[in-house]
Amino acid sequence: MGLLKKKKAPPTLTREQALNCRPVRNNVVNWQRLDSGLVQIEYVLNLKPFLLSIFEKFSSRSEQSPTQAPTRTLQLDELGSQVWQMLDGTRTTAELIEQFAETHQVSIQETEQSITLFLRELGKRGLIALH
Repeated sequence: MGLLKKKKAPPTLTREQALNCRPVRNNVVNWQRLDSGLVQIEYVLNLKPFLLSIFEKFSSRSEQSPTQAPTRTLQLDELGSQVWQMLDGTRTTAELIEQFAETHQVSIQETEQSITLFLRELGKRGLIALH
């Protein structure tokens, strides 16, 4: 019975593979550096058609522009803003971690945990890709 198919799990990377990836910002994401130095990101939500139809039905925005996809705004804190600005596609994840740890005098292990978690969250939202 094909009604309830399990989703295939996305391929997982080893720690070494993940550290050798080069994170790059999604070029369709709008972002700006605010006067405060923080980064604000605006991105389109990737909704399934069913959820999109619910959004359009109950959203006050649907009356203004029914074809416009819903967006979210994310404002990063100071440390997140620094990492975001480092994501230029030239540095590997390991290089980002080393540079950040050195700049902030934090251990490599602590920095690796924080930055990899941050990159994972950005990836889930479609804001970055790993090359």
